[in-house]
Formats: sequence, structure tokens, C-alpha cells
Amino acid sequence: MSIEKIPFKVSARTARLIGRENVASAKGAVIELVKNAYDADSDLCIVYFDFTYTRLKEEADENYLCELYKSGISRCILNKYYKKHSVKNDIYKFQSESDEDILDFKSHLSKCVVLYIIDFGEGMTKDIIINNWMTIGTDNKANDIFTQSGRVKSGAKGIGRFALDRLGSKCKMTTVFNPDVHQKFKSIDMANGYEWEVNWEDFDGQNKTIDSVNATLMQRNSLDYLDEVKKIIPEEEWSIIRDRIYETKNSSISTDFGTILKISGLRDDWSEYYINQLYKDLEVLVPPKETAEFILFLYSSSHKTDYGEIQGIVCDDYDFKLVAKASRDKNVEIKVYRNEYDVQSLPDSLFEMPTFQEEPYLKEDFERGFWQVTRTFGELLPGYTVVDQDNVFDDIGEFEFTLFFMKKTYSSPDAKRFFYRAINSSQRKYWLDSFSGIKIFRDDFRVRPYGEVNQSSFDWLGLGSRKAASPAGVAKKGAGYRINPENISGAIKISRLTNIAFEDKSSREGLQDNKTFEVFKKIINSIIHVFEIDRSYIAQHMDQYDRSFHQGSRDKEKANKLAEEIIKRSREKSGSQASSSNVSSDPEKEVLAYAVESKNEEIEKLKEEQKMLRALASSGIVMASFSHDLSKLKDILKHRISRLERVLSESLEENDFSNVPVFRNPFHLARNMKKDDMKLANWLSFSLGSTRKDKRNRKNIKLVPYFKNYKQDWTGVLDSRNINLIIDDVNDCSIRAFEIDLDSIFNNLLVNSIDSFNILKENRDREVCVKVSETDSQLIIEYKDSGCGLNPEITNANEIFEPLFTTKRSSSTGDEVGTGLGMWIIKSVIEENDGDIQLLYPNIGFAVKITFPTKFKRKEND
Repeated sequence: MSIEKIPFKVSARTARLIGRENVASAKGAVIELVKNAYDADSDLCIVYFDFTYTRLKEEADENYLCELYKSGISRCILNKYYKKHSVKNDIYKFQSESDEDILDFKSHLSKCVVLYIIDFGEGMTKDIIINNWMTIGTDNKANDIFTQSGRVKSGAKGIGRFALDRLGSKCKMTTVFNPDVHQKFKSIDMANGYEWEVNWEDFDGQNKTIDSVNATLMQRNSLDYLDEVKKIIPEEEWSIIRDRIYETKNSSISTDFGTILKISGLRDDWSEYYINQLYKDLEVLVPPKETAEFILFLYSSSHKTDYGEIQGIVCDDYDFKLVAKASRDKNVEIKVYRNEYDVQSLPDSLFEMPTFQEEPYLKEDFERGFWQVTRTFGELLPGYTVVDQDNVFDDIGEFEFTLFFMKKTYSSPDAKRFFYRAINSSQRKYWLDSFSGIKIFRDDFRVRPYGEVNQSSFDWLGLGSRKAASPAGVAKKGAGYRINPENISGAIKISRLTNIAFEDKSSREGLQDNKTFEVFKKIINSIIHVFEIDRSYIAQHMDQYDRSFHQGSRDKEKANKLAEEIIKRSREKSGSQASSSNVSSDPEKEVLAYAVESKNEEIEKLKEEQKMLRALASSGIVMASFSHDLSKLKDILKHRISRLERVLSESLEENDFSNVPVFRNPFHLARNMKKDDMKLANWLSFSLGSTRKDKRNRKNIKLVPYFKNYKQDWTGVLDSRNINLIIDDVNDCSIRAFEIDLDSIFNNLLVNSIDSFNILKENRDREVCVKVSETDSQLIIEYKDSGCGLNPEITNANEIFEPLFTTKRSSSTGDEVGTGLGMWIIKSVIEENDGDIQLLYPNIGFAVKITFPTKFKRKEND
């Protein structure tokens, strides 16, 4: 038997699959080639559309016809329409027999647009062209990530040159290399430049392999690079570019070296509309900055005055700006700039309100225009640290995030109520329509398609879903204001150096949706929420101030207007003057209407709470509906494995399995099943007990028997987790209440304690202690556990009582997995019984103090 090694072969078609068909759009292909210019250490890049050969000439010379031929018009078509001039031997005259002939030839000419991409970088030597440029998937950028000047290269996949194939059927490259950069080639390369040409159509054909397709390379001696550029760019445009080079701070831009890409046989329609779209895309190619480090021009010979230098977008008309910088140690410095308010018009009486007596809401904070705070990753995503088994926080790395918020318009009443400064609504609308969305930039180049206007990836952070789930206005108290994605623009800056877990998709369109990226998105959302809280807090209390100081006069004004309308309608209807009694009652109607409006807001809030409670009640109803069947199941669970063990013992001896692995020992498996059944039986006992009807009647509850039964209900669950429940000093205390209310309080507290013990990493006794005492005026209950306590990443401890606040998160995505209702239910139940709950801060574990007034205490003879 003979064995031989055979090599793989790559079809020429494969080159297209990983190249041309992998670049999603023509705009994306141009951007890839601009990035190549940046990676070549060029400080200047020119994108130029040449429409010279798309205009029909009545007379043409041989050179012109040769250019048309090179652009893809066949000799047959040229010979059909151009005939030698009868007098001028070197001139050809266009001839046609009908208007259809003219339209036919113009359709051929429309394909003669030539696209040039010109840089002034380090150029390429013969060795680089052969070993890097001509090698598919080369790893030179992945291994050598820095340019000569210290830039981090934007490319790494080694397929960027196939963007040329995506753009057109033919490409000619002219390059002059800088000998000071390519030192080792000084004596090897006799030439200073090269011309490289390829026809991408050569990749077509059956059974072709990649090694059978060739490009041509021609050596050029003493090639003047600037002369080559001037042959392409008209003098008028070049003079503008030249002046820009001289005025730039980087006066070291050299015009002696670089690379020209000439792409013909373009595959797309580059009409004015699409060139304009490309111009807009290039405007957001680099992140907003005050000074350009990479100068970019776009010109079109058919629209000479419409384009020019592409300036980086800088937003200076904003309401709020947030700047966040994440460091290597997982701290995020957040700076919030307030530009929404007319600070000079803010009255001193506003800052006399208690809510404006603390930082960052003091008068001097508004006058300064910004405030700042530092948050850890854990504080931004409380609860994730304890489930972060893969150290995802460590993989995220450093990043910068800038967010701009701007409202498009506002009403006159809102301007007075919130002290808004004047804005230009039309300009803002235009700006947001063009540049809204949060975009990602890596090493100063945009990672598409994030934040792409009018694309599905525009709202990649899911801000629209957040807004839909919480649509309340900015001044709605306790409603959870969320930002609208159409009102923001932002830039996230990452790097190949510091964010190595953010990997490109093979298509170069976006980053891979791995666990690190999912958690990163949650962190960005949490940073945005810092701004949301700030703006909402200010709006709520400005609204409160407005109601306190101005609502009376506004009610009167509204009432008077309403009275006038009623009088007018009355006169129109009866033809006589309305009575004064009707007039006097109208202001009262308006005041009542305002009271109704306030009451409606309160009702809406209660409806939201009702929805949450309805969802919780549903599970209880289901449990109650099947209580009889579940009770039978509970009894079966207690005994079924014992019966199975007796049957096994009658036929088998356990000693017979002494040498068998435990997972194949039926006696061992039966004991494990028995433990699981006991756990399930205990849970059923507890669940069925919590739905008893007698718990929903208000009565005088003696706390000694209540806590005795409470402990008994939880014994099975707690014993299986080695948790010791201590009921201490209850004495002869009692309270008149619904037993189900007490269950809601202590069951939710105990569930939180169990969760806390589950994530506890220290080895210590697991104890829960309930202590009851009373005074002449209060019943006092202290609840304490020895778990891990309040998550230290919670910046405001009282937030745990807010509905939907939770620190229980998925380890995979960082999503919240807890209901966020437990502590809110506890506080609601206590307050409904006129009680109060306070957080205590023990050295170890979690503790609260619950107090009820003595009016709920009843004596025996009551």
C-alpha cells in the first residue's frame, strides 16, 4: 500500500467568495481602501471620481478612443459609431442614424467612470507586492500591528485588496516606495516604483485554480509620483489640496511617495446620489475630534463644487453631553455636561428646594456646566461580578464613550417650566437625521454597521426597546425615563491593543457577538442611564417647583379662558348673553379638571403596579387550582423511593455493588432520588401553605405560633442548604394584620437570604435570625442573615426598594434574571400597614429593621 501527500487546491471562485462577495457594499469597499491608505502611514487620502470619458464627444482622437476601449467599450462598438474624419486624418467623428443610436452609445459611456484612490504613504516595494499584496489572507498586519509612525493598523484579515474586485472589473496600481521607510530594499530595488494590473474577470471560468490567475507587474525607474497624481487631479482641485497640506500642523506630509489605485469597469451606479451617500459615510469614518490626524478629500469631475475635504463631525449644539473613559482597572470616569438650561434664568428660589441642596444639583454645579463621578464595571452592572465565572470584565479593556443628546423641539410651556435655552429646531433635525446613532470606532476608524442611519443595526444597543418598555416623559416621577435613540449621537472608541476580545466578523461588517461584547453593551446602557437619571431628576423637581409657584395663576388663566369659551358658545347658541353664574363656576371646573388630571396620573402609576402584582398572583392562582392534586403528589413523594428500596432489597444485596461505580449502584441512585423527592415535597408543603384562604383574612396574629409554623414550613428547604433559622425573643407579641402580608415580608426576605448564601464564597456559619421586641408605641422586628450582604456595587442602597431593581444577572450576557420585585413588595406591604423599613449595615451579612405602630397591636380581651 502506497501513501502519498496531496496538496489542497483553491479554486479561483473561492477568492471571490472570501473577497468580493464578502464586502457587503460599494461604499464599504471604498472605506476598506481608505483604511489601507491610513495603514500605509499616509496623512492624506484622495477619493476621485473621473467622469471624463462618460461625455459623448462629436470628435475624438486615437488616444481618446483607446481610453474608451480600456474602460470596457469594445472595438466593435467604437468602429460602429466613430468614423475617420474626411479632412483631419488623426480625428474620428461620431456618427449616428437615430436618437436610439445616441442613447445606446451613451449607455456604454456611462460605464466609463473611473475611480481613483490616492494616498501619500510609504508605498510598496516589489517584495511587499508579491509577498503581502498578492497573498490572500496574509497575517502581516495581524503580527505587525503598528505602522512606522506608531499608528495601530486598522486591517488584520488580509482580504482588503479584494475590495478592488467589489468595485470594478479592472485595477491598475501605481506605487512609489519611500526608501527611508523600506531601508532594506534600497540596494535591492533598482526601481523606485511599480505598476501592477489585474483583470478580475480572469478569476471566472470552470476548473480554474487560484495559481492559474496572474496579475502583471512592471518596473518603473525614476517615477515622479507627484506628476502621476497631477495627471489625474485637475489643477483647481489640486491647488486646494496643496494649500491644505501646507496649512496642516503636520507639515511633514510628503508628495514624493504613495500609491494610486485606478479602478475601472465599475460595477455600481455612481450617480450624484450615491456619491453623496459615500461622502456622508466618510464624514463619520473617523470619530469626532477637533483636529484631523488623517486628511480626506472626495472629488467628482462631474460635480466639481459639491465636495471637497471631508471634515470630522463635531457636535457643539447639544443639550447633554456624556464623556466616559474606562481604565484598565475597570473604573469608568463619567463626566456629564449640562447645556440644556438657560442657567442665567434659573431663580434662586429653585435652589432653596431640598432637592437642590446636594451635589451635583447645587447652583454652582449648574453654573459650572458639568459634574463627574467614577463608577466601577460592577457598580454599573451590579450583581454581575458574582456570576462572572469567565472574568469577562477583565476582557472588556479600556474604552472611551462620548454621547450627545439633543431634543428636536419643545413647546413654549415646557420652555418656561424647564428653563430651556433657545435652540434651532430645523438645524437639529437635519443634524440628527444625518448623524444620529451610536457608532463604534476602532483605532480611529469606524466599525460598520453600528449606528448606521436607516439600517437595522442603527439601534444595536436596544435603546428603542428600553424606551418602549418605559415610555414615560422626562418629568414623570418614578416612571423610569428612558432616552429615545433618534435623539442621540455618540462614539465608542476601542482598540486592537486594549480590546482584544472584540473580534471582527469575517465579513468585516461588525464585531462577533460573543459574551464579552454582550456584557459590554449592557455596560454602555448603564453609562447612558447615568445621564437619564440626571436629566429626569432635574426635570421632575423643576416640574414640582413650577407647580408650587405657578400652578395657581395658570389654573386661573386657564379657567378664565375656559369661561370665555363657554360664554362665547352660549351666546352663539342662544343669541343672548350668558349669565354671570355660569361664568363664576368655570374656574372651579378648570381647577377640578387639573385635579382629575393629577389623579389620572396616580391611577396610571397604580395600574403599572397592578400589572406586576397580577403577574405574581397568576402563579399563586395556578398553584391553588391544582392544590388537591399537588397535595396528593406531595404524599407520594415522601414514600415512593422507600417502597422502591424495599423492592430492591428483596432481590439484590447492596454488597454485590461494592466494586461498581456509584452511578451504576441502584441503592446509591435511590438514596439520591429520595433526597430530591424530599426537597420537592418540602417545597410543595410550603407553596400550598402560602395559598390557604385563611391567610387572606385580617386577624390578631400571635407571633410566637406564627414564627413556629413559619420555621416549620421552611425547615426542609433550609436544612438541605445547611441554613439555621433562629427565631429570637418573640415573647407574647401580636399584630393585627393579614397573615399573607407577613408571609410576603418574611418569605421574600428569606428567599433573598438563600440566594445570598448560594453565592457566598467565604466559609462561615449560615444563619438567619429574626428578633421581635416592642415598646409602648412600636412593634420592632429585626431581620438579619450572615450572607454576603448588600452588593457593594450598589451606589444607592435604597434603590433595592424600587420596582424591577435586581442584581441577579445572567453570567452569559449580563441580562437581569431576577424579577426585581421582592424588596419592593416588602416595602409596599409594610407601608400599607403604616409601618416602616430601614436598612441596617452590619459588618457581616444583611439586616433590616421593621417597625409597626401600636395601633395594630391588640390585647387578649379585645
